[in-house]
Formats: sequence, C-alpha cells, structure tokens
Amino acid sequence: MSFASDVKNEVARLEVDENGKKAELCAIIKLLSTMSLSSHGLALTVRSKNANVIRMVSEYVNDIYGIKPGLGAIKDNRFDKKNIYAVVIEDKVREILKDLDLWTDNGIQEHPRMKFLNNDNMIRAYLSGCFLATGSVNHPSKTNYHMEVVVNEESHAEFIVRLLAKFYINARIAIRRGQYVVYVKASEQISDFLRLMGASNAIFTFEDVRIQRDFVNNLSRLNNCELANDAKSLQTAHKQYEAVEFLLQKGHMEKLSEKDQEMAMLRFENPDASLLELSELYEDRTGTVLSKSGIRHRFNKIMELAEKYRKRG
Repeated sequence: MSFASDVKNEVARLEVDENGKKAELCAIIKLLSTMSLSSHGLALTVRSKNANVIRMVSEYVNDIYGIKPGLGAIKDNRFDKKNIYAVVIEDKVREILKDLDLWTDNGIQEHPRMKFLNNDNMIRAYLSGCFLATGSVNHPSKTNYHMEVVVNEESHAEFIVRLLAKFYINARIAIRRGQYVVYVKASEQISDFLRLMGASNAIFTFEDVRIQRDFVNNLSRLNNCELANDAKSLQTAHKQYEAVEFLLQKGHMEKLSEKDQEMAMLRFENPDASLLELSELYEDRTGTVLSKSGIRHRFNKIMELAEKYRKRG
C-alpha cells in the first residue's frame, strides 16, 4: 500500500462534526461524482479506488441526510486492475447539492463559496476532502517531495491555492493532460498539510523517514553545517526574544493582536525553543494548530513593531 493510501485511510477514519462532514462531502462530490438520470430522477455516483473514502461518503450521506446509498465495486482492467468502489445516491440529490453549496440558482458551482466554508475547521475539512478525492503525496524516501490535488477547473484550483494560503502553505498550479494540478514541493509545508488534515501517524512517518533520508543523503554537509544552522536558529530566537523584551519594557505589547501577544509571551518564556517546539507549545496552550510558517509570520510582525518603536526612540 502506498504512503498516499495510508494517509487517506487515516484521514477517512477521523471523527469530525456535522459541519466538517459537509465540507469533506462537498469536496469529494465535487471532484469524484458524476450526475445522471435514474428512475428516481437525478442520481449521483461517486467512484474511488479507496474503499475507506467510499465507506465514509456513504456514512456521511446517511448521517446527515438520512439516506442509505447503494454501494458497489468493479474491477478496473485498464491499468492497475484494482477495484473501483462506488456509492450511488438517488434520493434528495438536488437538496444535497444545494446544502453543500454546489448548486445555486445560477446552476452547478465550480467550487463552494466562502459563506459555506465560514471558519477554519470547515476549510481544513474541505481541503481534507480534496486530498481524499484526488490527492497524492510521495513517500518521503523518494528522491523528491511532492504533494498534489487534481481538479478540472482553473477557478477551483485557484480557490484551493487561496485556502492553503490561509494556513501559510504556498501551493502552485500546473496543467497536466487537460487538468489542473495544485501542488506543494517543500517538505516542511507538506508536513504542515498533513498536520492540517489531522494525519498524526502520517506526520510521524513522514518526519521520521524524511529526517533519516536527509541525514543519510547529506551526512557530510550536515557535519559541516549543523552547528552553523543551530547557531543561526539560536541567533534568530535571541533576536525575537530581544524584540519581545523591548516591547514589554516600553509598554507596547498591547499594540499587537491577542494571537501575536500569545506567541510573543511563548518566546519570552522559552527563549531557546525551536519553531517546532513553539508550535507544539502553542497548540497545547491554545488548542489551535499553527505551522512553523505561521509562527514565522507572527514573529515578523512582532519584530517589525519593535523596530518601528526603536527608530522612534
């Protein structure tokens, strides 16, 4: 089984609330379903090679809309000959599509609107659903890091890029065989995306293999650079600490947002902590996941404010 399949199986088994289920279902139906006419009227068929994704769709439709969809499987003889699993929804199709913001008075939508994905948890769930539908991620032992989601419309690809940017994950878009590929290459940001989806086991595997691989492939470089990198990290941490100390002494902390103040005090209390350690401390204290990229963004604002008042001083 591939690493991507392991990630999908883990994410598909996570417990989510009803809004999270709707957001995941919205993404999966958008990316994996086809619409047809049946004796009942409109019908939706969702197909995937991952049985857990189809099981999850069936359970969500039953839980939210009280419908028991039909399930089936066929052998795909064209390529890898794996089973293709399907769930067929024949009741309340229009009602479901409208509830998931995929059908409005203007017709079928290329993606849901932000008034549907109205909080961070809904956005995380939608991105998880996109990955469950058409996502893949290389095993960290491969020669290059790569995570992607494939969509049919350019506007949908751009929409996913904007959603990822809210969590400081910088994605790009490429065109492959007439489809749009939203991809991330940086190993740190792939790890952030796994964290965003709540794939804890996948994060441990990814980080463990990545560290081992990087160590083996770059042993000589690490021997020469490790101390310099540590020194640089400590130097950066020291500058951050000095900025926070200055703002505290001069009474300017209230100029920061509440979230930035929280991060500033974490640095003040943990002057030598790495960004990863600060990320874990922040999650323990606030219950909110914040990536290393997000922490850097907050410290940039803290440092800018300190520099502003130093110049005035």
